[in-house]
Amino acid sequence: MNDVMKELIRVAVALAMSCESCLEKHMPLAKELGATEQEVQEVLNIVRNMKLTTTMAVDELAISLSRKSPTELNMVETTGSSCGCGSGKC
Repeated sequence: MNDVMKELIRVAVALAMSCESCLEKHMPLAKELGATEQEVQEVLNIVRNMKLTTTMAVDELAISLSRKSPTELNMVETTGSSCGCGSGKC
């Protein structure tokens, strides 16, 4: 894999993770190494589409869960969660 492709992957990951400082570092490097505007735009479009798809899926889950009664939901403990929500299941 060449250096341009590696840097474009870094740009994609930075956008996927919403890491501004990573984007500010890797976008110029990708261009300095010779990434074309078309290549950059293709990477950005792919990541945007993937992020939108997962966002919509989580939104749909939230709507579905909001319509259930407490007895229909799996109630979880409120300690030990890795995401900070307290569920212990994340």
